[in-house]
Amino acid sequence: MFIKDLFFQVDFSSYAETHFCKDFYKKYKGKQWVETKRTITDTLQRAFLVQQTSLIDALSYSQEDNIGIFKFDFKIAGTNFSPKTSGNRVIFSLCNNTGKINILLVYGKTHCDKKHSETQWIFEHVKGNFPEYRKYC
Repeated sequence: MFIKDLFFQVDFSSYAETHFCKDFYKKYKGKQWVETKRTITDTLQRAFLVQQTSLIDALSYSQEDNIGIFKFDFKIAGTNFSPKTSGNRVIFSLCNNTGKINILLVYGKTHCDKKHSETQWIFEHVKGNFPEYRKYC
C-alpha cells in the first residue's frame, strides 16, 4: 500500500472533535470513549503495521504529493462488536513526507445521510470543511 514505516504524529481536527467526538462522549460515558480515542491514536501512530489488514482502506492517494485520505474501522472499548460491524469509522489524511495524520471525521454509520453512498458523504464533508484536501476527493 502507500503508508511508509514511520511513527506518525496523530491529531484530531477541531471539526472532528466538535461535530462527531462530542456524540461519542455523550453516548459512551466514563472511560469508554477516552480509552477508544487513545486506542485510535495509538493504532494510527503505527499505521504502517495496520495497512495490510481490513481495518484501513485507501479512499484516495496522490503519489505526487505523498498524501492520502483513508478510512479506519474501529470499535468502542468494552463492546462486543468487531471494528467492521460496529459501523464506527475514522477518516484521516496521512502525509508520508511530514509523518503527520490529521483525523478529519470520526463517525458512526448513523451520522451518514441515506441520500448518498458513504464515500460520497465522506468526500462532501472533507471538501466542505477541509479545503486543503479538496483535490484528493
